[in-house]
Amino acid sequence: MIDPSVIQKSQPLYLLMAQRLVDDIVRGKYPVGSLLPTEATLCAQNDVSRYTVREALREVQALGLVARHQGVGTRVVSTNPSRGYLHTLSSIDDLLQFATGTRLVDATSSDVVADEALAEAGRFPLGRKLIRFEAIRVPTDNPNDPPLSWSELFIIDTYGGIRDEVGQREGAVGALIEQRYGVRIMEIQQEINAVIIDEQLSKRLDVPIGMPALRIERWYCGEDGKVFEYAISINPKDRYSHHMRLRRDLQRPSFQTAS
Repeated sequence: MIDPSVIQKSQPLYLLMAQRLVDDIVRGKYPVGSLLPTEATLCAQNDVSRYTVREALREVQALGLVARHQGVGTRVVSTNPSRGYLHTLSSIDDLLQFATGTRLVDATSSDVVADEALAEAGRFPLGRKLIRFEAIRVPTDNPNDPPLSWSELFIIDTYGGIRDEVGQREGAVGALIEQRYGVRIMEIQQEINAVIIDEQLSKRLDVPIGMPALRIERWYCGEDGKVFEYAISINPKDRYSHHMRLRRDLQRPSFQTAS
């Protein structure tokens, strides 16, 4: 679900409003079967535009809490979000912040060297000394809830000083490296593919074998443009939702007229 610790005041208004609606529903202000206030009422109550209200309702609907019917309104259908992780991505800061409120547990680490396969996959120089981490990501406030994902991380040995901190602090490892070493992440590349949970991960993630999941790879680049962290996560289908908003640059013409 949308985590209150993730959404900061710098986040879009529709996300802030969505979080308030989620909180109201979970706390019982709007019980199952009841209708949320109309869009006009929500606009007045929150002093926001109709666009903001509609985007907020779309987020709440994506969590499975409400159903919207034209001519009827928005009806509450559940008080339990159907998705464990809503990841709204619009910047590097968003990507780093979304791990806030979660932490890695059962973390293990080992020293490895980038062979041909790892050098190609992680975009490291061949023979580069790395530290490999493997862990399970869980909600900080509810560590007994089902795991959110399985993670495998490779970082260059230059930042090996964080080894003992991984699993002890919440948030993204990339953010930890920034804080510890004063470096700045200038670019994150991401690739998402559909996979099936195998027997080994089914036990780690407490899901059936064969469940669909998302395999997310990320490459974190520093100011020198080189990758210093390569991360892989496997996210069961019902515990992660990826939302990306794309906007057209209105300052850039989409075509030119020949004279």
